[in-house]
Amino acid sequence: MNTKRKIAVTGCLWIIGLGVIAVIAIGLLGWFDSDNRLNQEPAAATSSRNTATVTRTDFVKETEVDGTLGFGDVESLPNLSSGIVTWLPEPGSVISFGDVIYKINDEPIILLRGAMPMFRDIDENTSSALDVAQLQTHFFELGLSDTSPVTKSTYDLSADRYVTSITLSQIEQWQESVGADTTGVVKKSQIVFRPKAFRVDAVTARLGQPVNGGSLVNVTETRRIVTVHLDTELSGLVAIGDIVEVELPDGKSVEGTVTYVADVATRIVQGQQQITYLDVVIELLGSGASFDQSPVTVKVEEVIEHEAVAVPIAALLALAEGGYGLEVLNPDNTVKLVGVELGTFHGNQVSISRGVEPGQSVIIP
Repeated sequence: MNTKRKIAVTGCLWIIGLGVIAVIAIGLLGWFDSDNRLNQEPAAATSSRNTATVTRTDFVKETEVDGTLGFGDVESLPNLSSGIVTWLPEPGSVISFGDVIYKINDEPIILLRGAMPMFRDIDENTSSALDVAQLQTHFFELGLSDTSPVTKSTYDLSADRYVTSITLSQIEQWQESVGADTTGVVKKSQIVFRPKAFRVDAVTARLGQPVNGGSLVNVTETRRIVTVHLDTELSGLVAIGDIVEVELPDGKSVEGTVTYVADVATRIVQGQQQITYLDVVIELLGSGASFDQSPVTVKVEEVIEHEAVAVPIAALLALAEGGYGLEVLNPDNTVKLVGVELGTFHGNQVSISRGVEPGQSVIIP
């Protein structure tokens, strides 16, 4: 009797022990599964959340500076002729190479291309130099000369020594073609050498006025340009050849090319303030309409971080242990919280130097 009861009790305890072990095993399995999915959430919890894609992009900063749209600086054009003014150009007209600038005693003064000013009379016996080479180049372009001036080794007209071959016939043909007296001598007052064509900004003489040298017209560049007085602290912002955006007074925008950046700064005093700036010239690639001496805004873009791995700032999560993290949405719709290292803040984005890669999806809380 006692033996049977002992066996029954022992069997009962064994069954109870198996039940306890099963419960513990189920608990352990649940614990291991939970640890394996640390910081992850099931798909149902992520289906309604906003996400953003991690991108690779340049962070670009836009800086605005003030400029003036016009024809640039106004210059008084020197005149070496004497006599009575018999013809003058209209203000706003463009004088190109070969054109008449004005007439004195009904003799035309002609604009030709050249870097060296006309400083002497030129005839067939004038010694070779840059001024003679400039004149022969013009004759060659007109077809009056079969040869162009050359140095002993190259066609570089900036060199010091030239081989030129201007003839009396060429000079007389040219004088006849422009309506000048065919004297065979090109007087120094008859030609104005300039590196560029120009626009007549203002006429400072009048018809019938006697002149003895002096200036008769003021001239500018032929194209509208934007002039910027760039603060020296921003000197690295632009370089020759850069493309910038110019906002015109009517609100429209056109692109422009930086064609000049001064090497030497200009210093002026305004009231009690000293201002130092660099002159910058921008040529418009589009139409500047009819604006002249008008204020404009020049917008310059500067890359502050190249190929940044970027996410929205709104996706950042402050971690309890310090720093920041992102919730990354995995392809299987589970979510993993990862710590990240922040870089540059730009607008509504921030660059990430460690933690995520372009193409991944992050959750925006």
